[in-house]
Parts: sequence; structure tokens; C-alpha cells
Amino acid sequence: MRSFTVSLSAVLVLVCCFATGCRDTDTTGSTNTTNSEKKGSEDSEKKPIVVAPLLENWEEPTFALLLTGEQHGYLEPCGCSETQSGGVARRHDLVKQMNERGWTVTGLDLGGTLKRSRLQSKIKFDAILRALREMDYGALNLGPEELALGAEELLTRFDPNGAEKNNLPFVSANVTLFGSPDLGVPVRYRVYELNGKKIGLTSIVSPKMTVDNPYVGGDLTIEEPAEALAPVVEKLESENPDLWVLLSYASTEESRELIRKYPQFQLVVSAGGFAEPETYAKSEGDAMLLHVGHKGKYAGVVGFYPDAEEKLKFELVDLDRHRFKNSPEMIEVMRYYQDRLKNENIVERDPALAHPSGFEFVGVSDCAKCHTKAHAKWKESRHAHAFESLIKGRENYQGEWISRIYDPECLVCHTTGWSQTHYSRYESGYLSEEETPHLLNQQCENCHGPSSHHSELEWKYDEDRKSVTFEELVAARKEVQLTETEAVKSVCIRCHDGDNSPNFNFEKYWEKVKHQGRD
Repeated sequence: MRSFTVSLSAVLVLVCCFATGCRDTDTTGSTNTTNSEKKGSEDSEKKPIVVAPLLENWEEPTFALLLTGEQHGYLEPCGCSETQSGGVARRHDLVKQMNERGWTVTGLDLGGTLKRSRLQSKIKFDAILRALREMDYGALNLGPEELALGAEELLTRFDPNGAEKNNLPFVSANVTLFGSPDLGVPVRYRVYELNGKKIGLTSIVSPKMTVDNPYVGGDLTIEEPAEALAPVVEKLESENPDLWVLLSYASTEESRELIRKYPQFQLVVSAGGFAEPETYAKSEGDAMLLHVGHKGKYAGVVGFYPDAEEKLKFELVDLDRHRFKNSPEMIEVMRYYQDRLKNENIVERDPALAHPSGFEFVGVSDCAKCHTKAHAKWKESRHAHAFESLIKGRENYQGEWISRIYDPECLVCHTTGWSQTHYSRYESGYLSEEETPHLLNQQCENCHGPSSHHSELEWKYDEDRKSVTFEELVAARKEVQLTETEAVKSVCIRCHDGDNSPNFNFEKYWEKVKHQGRD
């Protein structure tokens, strides 16, 4: 008989909001929108907010495990949408609420904390490690995203004999750095005691998920999980743990295969699930197999009841804004992160991209000289105040908001001249308030493209009509034309994506910024 039960924690958030010109990037956080919210927002304020009690009817466990993973760089909700869930600040409040009940809690992370491996990502990794340590995490598995940083970056971030608070162990049964398993990083397994009971923990990453990593075969060695687990399981058996835990950054089927080969594991957290995870645990033999979703929207809580018939109890917790506050400690983590981005001058240090058109961004003032009505319409829109929102944040963040004006992953949709695809600045794009004030906010050229060529020919034509052929003039105008079809298909969605603007409707919001031609 399987020794676990599951329960669901849900929140019906019946309030929705649209924030023009704001994008939910992996710098900050993610959103979650319930089915009730998606059906419409016109009468949302008339309906009550129904919040499910947290961990309802749970007796105090011997200990509780906070299970997370596949965060993909989302530190906290950016505040663009009222419906956002997730973030380390709310996750920490969940820990605090369990501590207030007198529960013993430790965190375990599946890995996948990042999304990229650029300079900004390394700073973000340091911030995430700070957050996990503050929340008393007992282990971090090395997933593909962590391994993309390379062996040197991982080694410098962990000293097994260090004095830093909760010197968070990197754990992996099948990853070796620099071909030397004696480095002590990562540790192959960990056994630790909570309230008189032992947890035996190990983790793996599937080689199938690291095929594009340039370090694999050089500074990084990745064994087949089934082979690497054999000696680890043997050592764990000698420790006789009360609960066996495997963090498996692999597909669900690969994780199932490992459970069948090593039935000693009673709790397995696997990758390979949906971004919006199942609210229940699955089973493989006598093991509980579960997913915890992506982007930090959710956290899994597992209670251990060694004397009960069902020893494990699971609840998937939606980290919504109604049950959870932003913990001051995590706000300070965000301050640390943003300060480092500023002090290390990430905007200038990250390589700029050449725009495919070969043209430069000139700014809205140049456009306004001819497109007077379009400019007047823009000035009335939220697009014209997009940069300001990075400083002030939303109303529900008063007193907690940390400015994002040095954060490339926020600047991409709040200034002009950045690639939303690559989260990188174009060579003539926004650099800083001091150097490029003409490119503040979400301007014309983010949709129409850089207009230096178009603008130059127009002025030449106005001054001397013989200096530019009419055909050249028309061709330059076409370069910056944008049809509604193109806007709907591939432009607006760059910033108004499913995370940030869950209720975005082009027809409805186009009326707020509608403009056309030279007027």
C-alpha cells in the first residue's frame, strides 16, 4: 500500500488588471491566472475573493519538506499584473507560516534556478543562493541551467568548509567537476536528521538535458544516472534513513525508471512536468512522484508522519498574493541583486547587438516632428510612462519596491532599442538616463523599428526634393510601416505575453493607442 496522501491548495483570484507596456521577464517573477480570471475581468471587482486555507486539516508532521525547482530565473513577480503568483518573497512567507505553527521545515530544490548563462545570470545565481540559504534549504541539485555556468563558476560558489549561513550543499550523484570527485563539490548524497528522524537525499541530472552544454566532456563529467546511483544507494543503505528522497532532473519516464531500479526511494521530485503542475502526487510502486511546476509559482509541501499508515502527505501551494506577504529578508535579496546590476554596470558590459536593419534608434521626439497626432496619443498612454513604473512599481508594492532601472531584463520593455528576443541592447539603444534620455519609455521604434534612415530621408526631401528620389522615400517609409496583422501576430506579444498580460486583447487595447500614417 502506498504510504502517502495528497491535498490541493487553491486560490480563486477574481481580480484582474492590465498594465500597458510592462513585461514579466525572468528577472523578477511569474504569473498565474486561474480559469475564473481568464473568463473575463469586466465584473471581477463585484465578485468576492475566495481563498483556500493553507495546509488545512494538517496535523503537525515530524518535519515538513519545502520542494521547489525549475525556477528559471524568476525571483519575484515584477508587479505588471495583479494576478501574478510566485516569488521567493512569498515562498519565504510560506516557510515562516509553517515555522509559526511550530513545524520543523527544510527546503530541497530540484535545480533549474536560472534560464541563461550570461553575466547577469551569474549575479542572479548569487542572489538565488542567498535566498535559498535564508530559507534554510538543505540541498540544491545541479540541473542543466546550473551546469551551463561551468565548473569554475560552481566551484567558486561553494566551499564545503565555509562559514556562510547554511552553506547550501550542491548535491549530485552523477556530476563531477574537473574530473575530480574528491573536490567535495558537488556532494554525492546527504544524510541529515530532523526531529530524531533521518533523511537520506541524493539527486541526478539526465545527460539528455545537457547535450548543448559546451562544458560537458571537458570541465564537467555527467554519468548515466542509473550507474551513478548504485554506489550512492549502497552508502545510503548503510545510513538507514527513515525517508529516502531523490531529486531527479529528468523526464518523468526517466524518473520512473530510476524508481523501478531503486525502490528504496520513497519521495521523488522530477522535472519533465507541466509549467502548471498537477495538484496531486503520482505513484510508482511505493514511491510518491511529484512535480512542482516552473517559474517559482508554486511550492510543494510534504509532511512526514513516520508512525502513520500514510507516512507522506502532499500539498501543492499556489504562492498567491492573498495568503502570502513579501518577506523583508527577500526584499533585501532583491535589493542586493539590483545593486549589483547597477554597481557592476551590466547594461554597458553586456555586448550590444547590431540591429538587423543596420539603422539606428532616434527617439520619439524625432518622430513627433511629423507624426503629431500619433505622438499626442502616445503621450496619453502608459507606454509613455513605462520607465517610471520601474522606479515606483505598483500600488500593492508600496514601501517594498526596489527600483529596476539598471536591470536589462526589465529595461527591455520599459525603454527603447532593446531586443525582447535576446534581452540585449541594440548598439544605438537605451543605455542610461544620463546618456540616452531620448530613449526612455516604450516608444514608437520598439514596434516600428529604428527610424534613422526614414527620418534622414524625410528631412532631406523636405529641404531639397531633388536630393532624394520619390522611390527612395517610399521605400524608407515602408521600412517602418507596421500593419495590424503584424502587430497582433508578432509585435505586441513580445511584451504583452501570457504571463504579464493574461487578459490582453488587441482589439480592446488598440483603441487606447490607435494611430496611423503621418498626421
